[in-house]
Amino acid sequence: MKRGSLASAYLLLTMCALFWAGSVIAGRSLAGEVPPFALNFWRWLIAFALAAPFGLRGVWGNREIIARNWRLLTMLAMFNMTAFGSLLFLALERTEAINGSLLIGSMPINIVLVSLIILRVRITPRQSFGVALGFAGIATIVCRGDPTVMLGLNVGIGDLILWLGVIFYALYSIYLPRVPKELGLMPMMTVLFAVGCLTSLPLYLWEAQVHGWPAPFGWHAFLGIGFMGIFPSLLAQVFWASAVARVGANTAGYFIYLAPFFGTVAAITLLGEQFVWFHALGIALIFAGIFLATRGPAGNGGRGT
Repeated sequence: MKRGSLASAYLLLTMCALFWAGSVIAGRSLAGEVPPFALNFWRWLIAFALAAPFGLRGVWGNREIIARNWRLLTMLAMFNMTAFGSLLFLALERTEAINGSLLIGSMPINIVLVSLIILRVRITPRQSFGVALGFAGIATIVCRGDPTVMLGLNVGIGDLILWLGVIFYALYSIYLPRVPKELGLMPMMTVLFAVGCLTSLPLYLWEAQVHGWPAPFGWHAFLGIGFMGIFPSLLAQVFWASAVARVGANTAGYFIYLAPFFGTVAAITLLGEQFVWFHALGIALIFAGIFLATRGPAGNGGRGT
């Protein structure tokens, strides 16, 4: 792969981590105000509405490819848009932030394990060490440099829900490269957004029937849903799919380690929290892990493999 293409893929993955860090903050701030399945449905509806003008022509032009691959596309939408999105927001109402950060940060490990078990994709010892370093960096930051904090973490239903969501996103990531390259990025994402809306709608309607329709959203909810629809849903998903097509799911997954880093930077700059030694150590471990992990072969290849 050309160096410029590789660098642009890494930039897209860095932006994904930035947007996902924001999604956890936004999702947590909306907990209790916007029901989780409602939030998940509206985010994908916004993403579809914004992607449609750019992708619908390609969807029509590639309708035969879509028809041949409808099972794969439906599975991908259900893994990511329905399962991961719904479980993420459901879990954020039931777990502590520190537990959530560790579980989201474990995504690269889960992608590697799922790739190894299902696709038999192996990684080098250097990449394995990079994975371990990156996770150690996350643990250092969220535990504030105190290893005993890990012993005090209580595993609850919210943690199990979020971990299950992470597994679904790992499955999405390893099967994403199987979509034929001929479909094109924006037509593919437009289809996934549309199917994601449809498969998320029954959960939204069930939630409304069981718990009652929520009161009209205020400005806080409106802005939060809008942010979720534009950045973590539309842009991050397009960037992720584009990058996975170039470097593979395993290599792309390492960049998720940057999400807690961006969350820490936001807390320091926006909330006035103090930068201390364990932040520096954690950030150094994260970047060292990414550097080592991306030195080897790029995971499971590009789309169409």
